[in-house]
Amino acid sequence: MIAQHTAEGRIRPRAPRSIESRSPIGRSLRWHPSVATGLGLPILMLVGVVAVVGPVLPLPSPAHQDLVGRLTPPVGFGGDMSHPLGTDGLGRDLLARVVAGARVSVLVGVTATLVSGAIGVALGLLAGVVGGVVDRLVTWIVDVVQAIPFVVFAIAALAVLDAGLDSVILVLAATGWVAYARVVRLEARSLRAAPFVDAARALGASRRQIVIRHVLPNVLAAVLVLASQQVAAMVLYEAGLSYLGLGVPGDVVTWGGMVAAGQEALFEAWWVSAVPGAALAILVLGLTLVGDHLAIAYRGRPR
Repeated sequence: MIAQHTAEGRIRPRAPRSIESRSPIGRSLRWHPSVATGLGLPILMLVGVVAVVGPVLPLPSPAHQDLVGRLTPPVGFGGDMSHPLGTDGLGRDLLARVVAGARVSVLVGVTATLVSGAIGVALGLLAGVVGGVVDRLVTWIVDVVQAIPFVVFAIAALAVLDAGLDSVILVLAATGWVAYARVVRLEARSLRAAPFVDAARALGASRRQIVIRHVLPNVLAAVLVLASQQVAAMVLYEAGLSYLGLGVPGDVVTWGGMVAAGQEALFEAWWVSAVPGAALAILVLGLTLVGDHLAIAYRGRPR
């Protein structure tokens, strides 16, 4: 017990910190000022707002073609404010198409991360808490999935599935859950022998109660850190698949598809590929900064 002096001069005992208090998400993640707060968060907020309010912005349709104004350069490179970021080979406004592509990137990145996270956390908890044959089976499945190259799996899966964003999300979730399962399994195995878990077990708590009340809250911080990093990976994977022309129909505007479409006029009109490529790089930069910052805060070692 630690003594604490009150205003009246009397000594009031203070309970020691429990071992359980080291991991819950509110205490595990301590936000430290860094470049993430000045650059990463504004980037994510800007992309999120653009993705949400994009349909009501006063922009032309991303599918509207104007062959007379094709390959118009951006402002500052010979263009004007009618097309601030220029136009592509069919005269479509690049600003409108970047805004439309932002909605696709945010939707795919967030949805695939949530689905893969739910699968990975469930399997990781099952393997870490139950152990034995279940642990070995989950570990074997993780090893098998990791042994298959992502591009090979994506090509095979998307060749069977119907083209669409739901198919892309399904493929990303089918490969992205592995990281969550590995992290949660290790965390759950260490927590399984923690004193507060032994105490709950001795008081008659069932395995389900132990998982929900004690193990799961203590692994959520690590899951949040991993999820913040996985969103960037999902956005890049979706852009790569769109660049290769896999999974997403041609009428869906994606940043990867815009980069691929601009290859034909790369030396004549570099902005057709550079504008969506820059948007993709900025979004991944913001996600990486925030994810890296959360990882540093979780480890308790501020930069």
